[in-house]
Amino acid sequence: MSEDNVELLRRWIDAFNARDIEALIAYSDPSIELHSVFAAVGGAIYRGHDGMRRWHRDLEDAWGEEIRLEPESYFDLGEHVLSFYVYHARGQHSEAGVAMPAASVSRWRNGLMVYVKVYTDRANALRDLGLSEDELEPAAP
Repeated sequence: MSEDNVELLRRWIDAFNARDIEALIAYSDPSIELHSVFAAVGGAIYRGHDGMRRWHRDLEDAWGEEIRLEPESYFDLGEHVLSFYVYHARGQHSEAGVAMPAASVSRWRNGLMVYVKVYTDRANALRDLGLSEDELEPAAP
């Protein structure tokens, strides 16, 4: 079942890169809790499908349409999926291009994402999970 969650996360990221909020919502439980550090200054928590729409607008306000994720690795942790990736974006107002390493921890139930937390420091994601990078085994590509 958890390998399916890795595949679902891959599809979720594809929808993110396509800027398709309705597809993202289709992969998300109505009670989703999304912790974002890139959509709002200082980070924010978005809840439910309406919260996801607000998150999507906040991302576009900050980054325009050029934001995308470049996945590096996925780790199947049973109930959770840990992913490492790089955010590529251009500031909407500054026009400065950025490439930011990041991590996310997502939890899935019945084929839908119920929780995701994004980290700008991968070590913090590992610490929250009680793991070290040496313990990780990437999921099949």
